[in-house]
Amino acid sequence: MYQTVGHQGIELYAEAMGLPLYREAISGTAVEQGKNYNPTENDEVEDLYRLLAKVKDEMDIEAVAVGAILSDYQRVRVENVCRRLGLVSLAYLWRRNQKELLQEMIAGGIEAIIIKVAALGLDPRIHLGMTLRDIQPHLLVMQEKYGLNVCGEGGEYETFTLDCPLFKKKLVIDDKETVMHTDDPVAPVGYLNLKLHLEAKDNYDEPIKLPPAVKNSLDYINDLSDSVFSDISDIELSETEIESIEKLEKEEKKKQNELNPLLTYSDDKETKLNVIECQNDSIESVENGFVYEHANNESDRHPVVDHRSICGNKRGWYFIGGIVGEGVDTRVATEDAMNKLINLLESQNLHLTHVCSVNIYMRDMEEYAALNEVYVNTFCYPNPPTRVCVQCPLSSDVGLIMDAVAYKPNINSNETEGSPKERVTMHVQGISHWAPANIGPYSQAIKVGEVIGTCGQIALVPGSMRLAEGGARRQCALALRHLTRVIRAVHPRAHVRSVVQTVCYTTEGGAVGEARRQLERRTAGAIAQYAVVQALPRRAAVEWHAWAHADNNRFDYEETGCNIGDYKVAITRRWNYENTVAAFVCYVATGSSPSTCQLSFPNEEACHSHRTLASQMKVEQVEEVLEYALRKLLSDCKETDPPPAVKMRIFYQVILHII
Repeated sequence: MYQTVGHQGIELYAEAMGLPLYREAISGTAVEQGKNYNPTENDEVEDLYRLLAKVKDEMDIEAVAVGAILSDYQRVRVENVCRRLGLVSLAYLWRRNQKELLQEMIAGGIEAIIIKVAALGLDPRIHLGMTLRDIQPHLLVMQEKYGLNVCGEGGEYETFTLDCPLFKKKLVIDDKETVMHTDDPVAPVGYLNLKLHLEAKDNYDEPIKLPPAVKNSLDYINDLSDSVFSDISDIELSETEIESIEKLEKEEKKKQNELNPLLTYSDDKETKLNVIECQNDSIESVENGFVYEHANNESDRHPVVDHRSICGNKRGWYFIGGIVGEGVDTRVATEDAMNKLINLLESQNLHLTHVCSVNIYMRDMEEYAALNEVYVNTFCYPNPPTRVCVQCPLSSDVGLIMDAVAYKPNINSNETEGSPKERVTMHVQGISHWAPANIGPYSQAIKVGEVIGTCGQIALVPGSMRLAEGGARRQCALALRHLTRVIRAVHPRAHVRSVVQTVCYTTEGGAVGEARRQLERRTAGAIAQYAVVQALPRRAAVEWHAWAHADNNRFDYEETGCNIGDYKVAITRRWNYENTVAAFVCYVATGSSPSTCQLSFPNEEACHSHRTLASQMKVEQVEEVLEYALRKLLSDCKETDPPPAVKMRIFYQVILHII
């Protein structure tokens, strides 16, 4: 984990910057070398812990700067130490585009030389001692030829900084010695021993001025699709290119309609989005429409019955639902829900560490901190599950409703049931420009086999962890970019087109059309639902939640439907070839509703008809809808299969308000 080459200059660095120097002997070795890290005796990570603990005791520090770009090994260990010491990890280079980053460092006035090489395409006899500026063209050629990391992230080379804007003095080389570690004919390894001294810099006492090449947090989101601000995750077209393609597609549809009158085409009606920040009005503003309002009155909220249950299958998946956190006080309600979750898990010989995802529907988002306080004490272990949290209208004696998914490898499974899958967790806690850090008790994503589950993504500016300004449209795009980057980072073959199913929560009905447009221009392979809720964390306008599969492009797709009385039933389904994983959504709409996802109506008469039919739906008709959906869902099941367990999540509109 540590590089000792160039250690001769460590003391000079402290003097060059005018900062105190703290050092600790490296007595440990890499004992724990896995993907995750827990405190381990005699491990080299504990040397870092002792050093930073000493610094924290003597200095007023809050954070630690980390230079990791791609190394999860380094990131995980530094974050572990920071978490134990109550420090924040600042990892502003994390997953940056290395070509762009190298150029920024050169343009930013960093004068660094190569002091070690260990890669194909680099020769100690030629390249040691070269500056980054001089070797940059060669590094770019070697990247194309051999896949070399241009910033040396794979250990291809090490650098030593002689001067930069932070230095009050610069380091000058008096003498250097080339040491050949291995004279391999393909990839020789060598390094420099240096003799150095310090020299004063002109105007060193002036305030540090960052060069224009150094961008701030907002620069990385000014154009969400511009390649200038991209990282290694982005594969999107620019905004201009996308709009051009959409325009051509519309023109093509119109031409097809002229050739074939049976095909009908009309321009999409765009709803003007409200760009006022943090709007909490109870009635959603939809232009020229008739819409629903939230159930804000206690009398509008039905009592919630606790029907908690847990069901598992032979593949190791367990589905937990119906957990009701009872209590007027949010802390009490959260403790109640956590205890019920633990009891359900223990009934199946499961532990909290087996939980992959948690969905929380809470009564009041203003109590989010109180919920988190209890939640973090429950999931107090590395690599916690992903989480989604939204506000829903609940009665005063119910603090939250919760469901969860858990996975425990079945070591006794046979070939037909599938082999046990490895669980891989992405819990990036360092603040960067890549995507929001999850310093809290939940992970960005969890991958089990080829299935990827994500946490809810809101539009936080990654570098500052503040909510992006600009209203729902900008928040929607930024949150969707976060979702894309997380999926791409957790699986090498995954991207936004791997999303099988997504739910977009929004606090504005008018944002649904924009959310749908932004998703559909990136992928056509996702089943998407859009739910208007009362509030989201940080008062965000949009939150994206999704699960993905690396082979989504090979999934089968089906749409079916029927009429039950005056109600339309439409079923959308995606499933893999092996029929081991599927997304299944059943929509129910009134006959007067022009679509299955209707949020507004063209006139008062249609709105009134919809309200009447929606309020008159009988229990028998609901049962008939569920029976139809289950028949479709279980159509491929065999009689010899074990009894199926189905977990449902139902989104429905509550009170109609004509405006």
